[in-house]
This record gives sequence, C-alpha cells and structure tokens, in this order.
Amino acid sequence: MTKASHFTIVLLRSCSTSWDSESRLCGATDLPATDESIDELSRILHESSDIAPLRAMMDSVLCGPSDVSMESARLLVGTTETKIRTIDDLAEVNLGLWEGVRREDLEERFPSVYSQWIEQPGTVAPPDGESLEEVQDRVLGVLFSRLLKLKSEHPVVGLVLRPYAWSVLKCWLDQRPLSEVWGYLEGGGSVESFSLDRAVIDANRTQKPKIA
Repeated sequence: MTKASHFTIVLLRSCSTSWDSESRLCGATDLPATDESIDELSRILHESSDIAPLRAMMDSVLCGPSDVSMESARLLVGTTETKIRTIDDLAEVNLGLWEGVRREDLEERFPSVYSQWIEQPGTVAPPDGESLEEVQDRVLGVLFSRLLKLKSEHPVVGLVLRPYAWSVLKCWLDQRPLSEVWGYLEGGGSVESFSLDRAVIDANRTQKPKIA
C-alpha cells in the first residue's frame, strides 16, 4: 500500500471549564465543561460548513484524557461513527502548584517569574509542572506517531486539545514563536483544518519539533 503523502488535521479547541471562565489557571485539573461552552462549541461546529465534509471523513478523533476533552471530542464526532481515542500525552499542560490560581494573583505574588512566562513562555516551568515547550514537544510527538500509523490514502484525523496544548500546537502549525501563545489563548472556541505533508513530519522527527 502506498504511504500517504499528506494528512489533514481537523483541529478543535475544547470547551471551557468553570476555572477557565474565572480566569483561573486550569491546566491538568480535570473539570467538566460548562453548559455555556458546550452550547457555544455546538454552534461553532454547526456553522462551520467548510469543516463538515472533513468531519465525515475522519479516521479517528484524538484527545486527552480529561472529561472536557472527551465531551468536546464527542461534539466533533457528532452523529458519525468515528472512534475517539484518548491519549495521555495529549493532556493539557501540567501547571503544578499554579493550578487554580488566578493569573492576576500569580503576577502579584511572583512578578519576575510571571513576566518571564509571558515574554518567554517556553522557558518557564511552574513548580511541580511543565513548560509550554515541553507540552509542544510531547503533543507533536504523539501527533506525528499517530499520523504515520494510518493506512488510508488521504488520512483525515480529528484532534481535540485543551487551550494551552491547542495554542502551542497552533504556534507550530502557523510557524509562529511560542511567545504568541497568549494571543491565541485570548480567542474563543475554534475549529479549523490543516494540511500536513509527510516530508514535514519526517524532517521534524529528526530534530526537536518546535519553533524557537
């Protein structure tokens, strides 16, 4: 069987949790999606007519293990019989001791560290947590590995990520530096498609897969 030369990714930013709505740092903490965000994501998917044909063609939908990720994946699958596969390494960033802290409180308590996190987010790891650079590396590693295992001629894969994991992947896909994650995070729900060539995957598997 001929190997696929390119892949299509249907990328979905997950629903929000109550901590997201309260401007609390909600990393790996497992909270349910709010009713408002479920309604909003349902509306976005309904109005995204250009994505509808791709949703019907998806080989599978990949997501992290959290409740909100799985709920969002079910919305992306809709009425199709596409399988949802949960993968631990697609989880949201682990913010360690910062989990649940309001961003303004973090800035007030640790101004220098917070400033560095904003200006160079890939270089800062919260206590007992991980950096956004580490998140980008593991998400790309999973994505590349899963895509290359697909057997169909023109694979289409759904990918559901929580906000931070979604934004660091968006930086890579858009060829933007990690410092631009904050602009992505300020936006709301989103679903869009990307085409990814096998040559790009092969090239990035031999080096550290990130944009500096």
